[in-house]
Amino acid sequence: MRADETTLPFNPLRRSLYSPQELYAGYELSDPNSYASCADVRILSYFARYGTNPVASAGASTLEALHDNSISIALQPLIPAEARVVAVMGGHQMVRGTTAFADVARLASGLARAGILVASGGGPGAMEASHLGALLSKAPPSDLDAALAALAGEALLPRDAKKLVDADGKVDGAVAAQMHRWLAPAYRIASQFFGSDDGVASLGVPTWLYGYEPTTPLARHIAKYFQNSLREDGLVTMGVNGIVYAEGSAGTVQEIFQDASQNFYGAHFYPMVFLSAPGTDFWSARLPVRPLIEALLGKKPDYARCVLFTDDATAALDFLLGHA
Repeated sequence: MRADETTLPFNPLRRSLYSPQELYAGYELSDPNSYASCADVRILSYFARYGTNPVASAGASTLEALHDNSISIALQPLIPAEARVVAVMGGHQMVRGTTAFADVARLASGLARAGILVASGGGPGAMEASHLGALLSKAPPSDLDAALAALAGEALLPRDAKKLVDADGKVDGAVAAQMHRWLAPAYRIASQFFGSDDGVASLGVPTWLYGYEPTTPLARHIAKYFQNSLREDGLVTMGVNGIVYAEGSAGTVQEIFQDASQNFYGAHFYPMVFLSAPGTDFWSARLPVRPLIEALLGKKPDYARCVLFTDDATAALDFLLGHA
């Protein structure tokens, strides 16, 4: 297999963002083995073999760079200068069926109902919850409740997800079957609402660097990158009407301080919402981000107006709508 265009599972000069239908081409709800051969996993297999750091092929690196530039160009028409965008960050380990997951979904639903484009990293956990809420934002609340219950039936991302593809690009069929089962309820929901007038579009910005985190089928627009650095910077920059930080880990903390740096040096201070699970103080106790954020940004004139720490999703929504 040569790393050239004749064998590529992706188009390095594509003219559009991905859709769930394109990335999941080949996926069948009735076939547990189909996830292993869907387009998204085939691209991940290529990336694992040729494109990860250190890069095994200069040709692959060049083609992936062309692809990522094409994605950035295709993204521009979706987010014109006047667009209202709120990004939702948070860990991929946030479990379906929890109050925290439901709170993120309902927050995103409120944002989408107000005409705001909801964006996230496009993976599982808090990211999936945000796209679920946006997608069902025009539907009756009972539909969102039913969708949350359906997802809770497959609550945990498979433990062996990181073993989906090895360093040689070989797909583990048993892990792929587990991923198929976990993905199925979200895929059913997406299939139902993308064919309905009730379905509302949102933007997922995932990366094949974390390809073991399934790209959510609940986002209608998917800007998937090979280079995570481009993806992270783009996500933080596009959240001009605010960024919500749900509970997460190292990746979410990285995004927080990328955002903080932009607010520190930039001409504008964009809203930052730190959302903990009800009854907790995650960003002060579990991961004590709050003291450093206050020390870094607290003297900025807009700090008190633009930064909120809360465990109340309704308060977070009201705060963001006030800025939007």
